[in-house]
Amino acid sequence: MTNESALRPSGANVTVAPAASQPLLRVENLSVRFDGAPPGINVVDDVSFTLAKGKTLCIVGESGCGKSVTALALMGLLPTPPARIVQGAAYVGDQNLFSLSERERADFRGNRTAMIFQEPMTSLNPAFTIGDQIAEGILRHKNVSKAQAWERALEMLRRVRIPAPEKRLRAYPHELSGGMRQRVMIAMALANEPQILIADEPTTALDVTIQAQILSLVRRLQEESGMSMILITHDLGVVAEVADEVAVMYAGRIVESGSVDAIFEDPQHPYTIGLMGSVPSLGRRQGRLATIRGSVPPAELMPKGCRFSPRCPFAESRCASEPPPLTEITPAHSARCWYAPLEQHRGAAA
Repeated sequence: MTNESALRPSGANVTVAPAASQPLLRVENLSVRFDGAPPGINVVDDVSFTLAKGKTLCIVGESGCGKSVTALALMGLLPTPPARIVQGAAYVGDQNLFSLSERERADFRGNRTAMIFQEPMTSLNPAFTIGDQIAEGILRHKNVSKAQAWERALEMLRRVRIPAPEKRLRAYPHELSGGMRQRVMIAMALANEPQILIADEPTTALDVTIQAQILSLVRRLQEESGMSMILITHDLGVVAEVADEVAVMYAGRIVESGSVDAIFEDPQHPYTIGLMGSVPSLGRRQGRLATIRGSVPPAELMPKGCRFSPRCPFAESRCASEPPPLTEITPAHSARCWYAPLEQHRGAAA
């Protein structure tokens, strides 16, 4: 049993972009390898997905599954060495991000794409004021004066609803609360009106009340600007609230993907089912929460076949020796499992 009914907001009306529409971002067969990893083992392995204009794709999974590495690869922020993109492409329109020079990536980053990081205190420079740090990105990408950049920085602080923005503009990061620092990070990311925003667990370090405020703020700004967003999270409650599309990631591979409705109403991969079963419900508790035994394997212990097989309650000998193909359940839903669709292969046991 899963608790998807408790996760989905009542009356949610989620629309999916038509299949024929041209995606804003198209990632094809991305693989990232770290120096020293066993032969053939990639921390991100053959990952493909698309992002439609104005939509939100949530990439969900446990820590260590490759979500942040994927985001850093797209932003051109992976340290090389030890990380190397060994195959794949990421197209924004007809432009492959991985073929750009360092200068071209720097022009692209912070302008057409932007990123919000998990912990704002380590992302903001403690030696510079908030205004200096927001204005720096504006001056880097726009032909404006310093005074105009500061005016834009003030406008962005107002948009993210920081109280007394004129005062905060001249404050230092340590003088702000965690929630206000995260709002500053959002203001910095959106100052140049990017087409694509990547948010890497932007509410993890915040308490629940502030989390809800930040998510509401990001959704409002997204609606106002029409930008697309990749939201990285391990919180299925957040996924149910904001996603249009979902990609479930495990041990470097996407094991299930589809519309948010398809994933929550008919999960097809045992890992997805396990994640949903481990989420507490707000209603009356009935029995113990489900758990997923074990943990994400390190690179040197990566299984030869399905990477989830050591933890899977349905695994058989073939699962341990042969990587499963990506099976299309419906045109809007795919799963990487030998027994997908589960209803056909496992019957009531699924």
